[in-house]
Amino acid sequence: MKRYGLFIISFIVLLGSFQLLSGMILTLWYVPESADMWSSIEDLSNEVIFGSHSPSFAFAIPIVAATAAFFISKKWVRKSA
Repeated sequence: MKRYGLFIISFIVLLGSFQLLSGMILTLWYVPESADMWSSIEDLSNEVIFGSHSPSFAFAIPIVAATAAFFISKKWVRKSA
C-alpha cells in the first residue's frame, strides 16, 4: 500500500508539472491567425472553421509521468526497505 500511495502522489505531481510546462510552452508559441486579418478585409472568408486537425502529443504526457512515477516509487521503496 505504501508503494501504491507513493506512486499515485508522484504521478499526480509529475503529471501536473508536465501539463503546466506544456501549457506554458504552447502559450508562448501561439500566434493568433486573425492578427493580420484586419489589414485587408477582402481576405476574410465567409466560411466558419470550427476546428482543425493538428498532431497532438497529449497521450505522451501521462505516459511519461507514469513511467517517471513508477521509477521514483520503485527506487524510494527499495531505499527505505
